[in-house]
Amino acid sequence: MSQRSPALFVSFIVLAVVCASFALLPAAAQQQGPQTNLAALTLTTVTDWEAGVAEGALVTNNAGGEVRLADEQREGSFVSLPFVTDFAFNAVGASWQAEVPEGTGLVVEVRVRDRDDDAEAVWGAWQPLSAIDATTASSDDEGAFVTPAVLAVPATSQALQVRVSFTSEVERASAVLEALTLTYLSTAPPEPIFATGLPRRPLLAGGKTLTPRPAVIPRTDWRGRAEAAQPLRRTPRGLVLHQIDAEVSAATSLDMVRALASYQLDVLGWEDLSYHYVLDPEGNLFEGRLGGPTSLVTRMAAGGDAVHIGVLVPRGGALSPTAQGVLINLMAWLGEAYGIDPTGTHRVTGDAAATDRSNIAGFDTLSNAAPERTSSLDALVPQLRLLTDQSTVRARWYFAEGNVAEYSQRLALFNPTEAETEATVTLVRPGDTPVTSIVRIPANARADLTVNTLLDNALALPAIVESSAPILVERSMSLTTDIDGGPGITELSRVWYFAEGSTEGTQRTFLLLFNPNPVNVQATLIYMQRDGATFAQDVQIAAQSRLVIAVNDITLPDGSLPLLGKNFGVQIVASQPLAAERTMRFGENSSGLHTGRGIATLARRWYFAEGTTQGDFQMHLLVLNPNLQPANVTATFMGPEGEAEVRQFAVPPRTQLAINANAIIPDLGVSSMVTADRPVAVERSLRFNNDAAGTIGTGATAPALRWAFVDGRTSDVTYYLCVSNPDRLPTTVTIDFSFGDGAIGSQSIVVPAGARYTMAVHEIYPDENIVSAIVRSTRPIIAERSLFPGGGVRGGSTNLGIPMP
Repeated sequence: MSQRSPALFVSFIVLAVVCASFALLPAAAQQQGPQTNLAALTLTTVTDWEAGVAEGALVTNNAGGEVRLADEQREGSFVSLPFVTDFAFNAVGASWQAEVPEGTGLVVEVRVRDRDDDAEAVWGAWQPLSAIDATTASSDDEGAFVTPAVLAVPATSQALQVRVSFTSEVERASAVLEALTLTYLSTAPPEPIFATGLPRRPLLAGGKTLTPRPAVIPRTDWRGRAEAAQPLRRTPRGLVLHQIDAEVSAATSLDMVRALASYQLDVLGWEDLSYHYVLDPEGNLFEGRLGGPTSLVTRMAAGGDAVHIGVLVPRGGALSPTAQGVLINLMAWLGEAYGIDPTGTHRVTGDAAATDRSNIAGFDTLSNAAPERTSSLDALVPQLRLLTDQSTVRARWYFAEGNVAEYSQRLALFNPTEAETEATVTLVRPGDTPVTSIVRIPANARADLTVNTLLDNALALPAIVESSAPILVERSMSLTTDIDGGPGITELSRVWYFAEGSTEGTQRTFLLLFNPNPVNVQATLIYMQRDGATFAQDVQIAAQSRLVIAVNDITLPDGSLPLLGKNFGVQIVASQPLAAERTMRFGENSSGLHTGRGIATLARRWYFAEGTTQGDFQMHLLVLNPNLQPANVTATFMGPEGEAEVRQFAVPPRTQLAINANAIIPDLGVSSMVTADRPVAVERSLRFNNDAAGTIGTGATAPALRWAFVDGRTSDVTYYLCVSNPDRLPTTVTIDFSFGDGAIGSQSIVVPAGARYTMAVHEIYPDENIVSAIVRSTRPIIAERSLFPGGGVRGGSTNLGIPMP
């Protein structure tokens, strides 16, 4: 053992003391930004090393001074004497120059205490400093190591001490420490500043996502200066979690994040923070590296093609539930925004060979830290992958219409994946607490939820359905005299169109505007009538609520009803995206029912596979021209064998046109195509049972190779699938059916060019309570489904399929 003469304090070589004053906060209460003080001290000469205490270690004058294991020793240590600083500090970082041969080890630790004015002052525990190879982190100096993050210490600390432990598994081999620099920083203001009070903003990077965008504290608000983002970019392929060993509170987390920034930028000289985001125990998420997730990190050996997330949690500590929830939401959003599968892997090319790396990984694991040094966050990563995958929203469906007081209402949910999944159904009750139900959906199968079993007598019941799987959802609403069905809305819009609307005779039209946003929404409705007249209406939809507009009852101040007895289309323009549907009741005692989703995008071409003028069916194509110029429209009706009838029409500006198909192709089953020289909205209306029942359908703007139909049954229901082939070549169509008991079936047909084919599913698979179908074709087609309960006695519904990738 080599022991040096004792001294109360060691004189270190102080390299630099820098004091900088930053204006930190824009808040009025923060008149002057807190100061950031930092200073550094170094051990490098024989004199510096000999001022400390060595046990099993040897100080030599090689390279001007170094410490290593003494001869024949397998373990040893060096402990410096205390160093009293000129100011209280709250964070410590370190760098050192060392040679660490294979089979040897070197661990650097520090401990702190308050100023040594009191002989009874107690040192804190020794805390290890985790370092990375500086050849890839901060310099080109071979053998240099740095701590990428600072160590959080009490803000009253004003004395520190360092301990270096040496180990060796190889005879006469030792790590050699040549120089050690400690940097201590003070970023704590006189009065604590709480991160919870800082401004937030949603992350704007990445593409459109269903998973909610996290809100972050902008860097300019916590750092106090405007800085430029680095130009290097790369699309991230993974997420790397860094546990930053810090025991912080709500009053000190901001100080720690500021210390991280000052250390990495001002001390290490890095071009920017190495963490894209930093999360504290309270769940406050700080914007770190400027430029967003694609900003390339060059200072971490774990790879630049990743998003690096720093998490403030003590080594061995656990994430708080709040922080874990924020972390999972952040990773779920990043995964969806940049195509990173939380449970998947990606290929990484290293120095030796290409390897597969988990898309979500801990930094300690990637940097091959010793098992005893692996962080508690790394141990949690497998669970975080699963939770992130489950929290990623891959499907969201909105239904503006919902009414269990007057209808039987059911949701049909189809899971097209190979694994069972869950869906969350939220029934929004304006002015009351939402009702939530979890529905389990088997793999490649359907599950139904009858809404009336959850609530009754609710006239306003819009719904939101979400899942971590790409599920498909339809809603069925039924009376004893008619039914309606069809898929929900997958994307909110500020603009909606309806080509159909009428208050003529027994017809009543209701427009349903669902606002799921946390703020009120203003909207303007323009009713464009068949005779060219227009009427404007301004409305407000309360936050997270629904507005029902009974068009028949719109009343002017003079008591007149401007839209009574009119036929019209509607344009809706809102201040925020919302969901819009239209419900129409008609016939004696309002026996008929149909609802329809709004049209968010106009088009110059519309396709309809189904249509008929046979029997007492009355078919109309409704065309809305919302443009300020006339639109020239061509309607083409194609029979079962491909024969066609063509008619042309001129539609004046801001006018609705009704094309009576019965007058053009009587007593025929047809598919239809409407083309226009300007973008228009087109719907098809079918009425039957002497106008006591009917259905409405929006056309397809393009053919597709795959169509899905979630709802359907053949028990007491006549079920038709209609396929139209607008191509110039024949196509082979295969329909894959799944049933309630898990059974499957398949049918194949060939549809000639320009022709349509109708399959009577109820004749092939009778008495099935659940029938879902996926239609596949070798060439793009249009596919629709018709359901007639009781053979049409109790009404019917015809719907376009859901296009699938």
